[in-house]
Amino acid sequence: MPSFFDPGHGFASSLDELVVMLVAIALFTTVGAVVEYLGDSDGWSVLGAFAGYVVAVVFLAPPSFAGEWHYAVVAAVPVAVVVYLYRGRHER
Repeated sequence: MPSFFDPGHGFASSLDELVVMLVAIALFTTVGAVVEYLGDSDGWSVLGAFAGYVVAVVFLAPPSFAGEWHYAVVAAVPVAVVVYLYRGRHER
């Protein structure tokens, strides 16, 4: 996906890329854990947090971070899938 990520350097090779991705992972994992604790674990909550996070990164973050919004996608997809597929502690 050379057009999706910055061409010419490696995946997550700069500090701003890592910060956007790691904050996204922390946020999405926290949202997933909270909705599981409240008994409403599904991927939609994480995807809602993803949408809010991308809007915040693009419109509120400094320009160097705003240009790296696509790393939130990399973080959101696996977390959303895990939360969506998780059966919960009450469904065993």
